[in-house]
Amino acid sequence: MKKALLILAHGSRVPETCDTVKKLAEAVKEKSEGHFPLTGYGFLQFAKPTFEEAAEKLIQEGAEEMVVSPFFLFAGHHMQHDLPEAIEALQQKYPKLTFKTTDVIGDDPRMADILLDQIQKVK
Repeated sequence: MKKALLILAHGSRVPETCDTVKKLAEAVKEKSEGHFPLTGYGFLQFAKPTFEEAAEKLIQEGAEEMVVSPFFLFAGHHMQHDLPEAIEALQQKYPKLTFKTTDVIGDDPRMADILLDQIQKVK
């Protein structure tokens, strides 16, 4: 089964900020050591590619199973409503495709280390 990973971010009206997600997707693909031969990224708002566009691209590249990994801190409205609705629409269009969604970053204990690292930089 050909696996795809789609990293999903909120999006921004500032184009340069979207480069962060592109770089993250590339780094995750490299670190996954071939586990996700197809890797992409998309945005829910304000930026391209949209979630739907990114998913369609991975599907056209042969994805049979898609893991959607939200690059979000909280499971707010987008995660509770917008993403499930978007996945449902794609699932209806591609009934043979399997979708799985990871949790948001949330309170992952590694976040404290990342924050402390950033704090140390301003001393």
